[in-house]
Amino acid sequence: MITEDDFYKVMCAMVPLYFAMLVAYGSVKWWKIFSPEQCSGINRFVAVFAVPVLSFHFISQNNPYEMDTKFILADTLSKALVLLLLSVWAVFCKGGSLEWLITIFSVSTLPNTLVMGIPLLKAMYGDFTQSLMVQIVVLQCII
Repeated sequence: MITEDDFYKVMCAMVPLYFAMLVAYGSVKWWKIFSPEQCSGINRFVAVFAVPVLSFHFISQNNPYEMDTKFILADTLSKALVLLLLSVWAVFCKGGSLEWLITIFSVSTLPNTLVMGIPLLKAMYGDFTQSLMVQIVVLQCII
């Protein structure tokens, strides 16, 4: 059963993220604070600098000798199973193509663990989940 305290923790993790997205959307669409060219520059800055620095911050905290092998195996097995099923779909169905296989595989197996995943899991399950998500991010960066 989800308690009020659990709901509050999840909302405390989600509201700042969604508020920032709403303000960003409003600053372009409604208030015309940023032009599309400026948005392109901001997006490039985030892609080239902010996300790699955030990734490095979390990855540098990971100790590869203390990684949870069962968790890593389960994650790898789930990704391999999805890839196998999508490959069968791409080979045997007319609508399947390599582009769709790559897109669906990326969307289904490479979650946004840094920005949304870590704060949400930390709010829902506690501090130990941060290390698990960092391990997934480390493996995603290696692959």
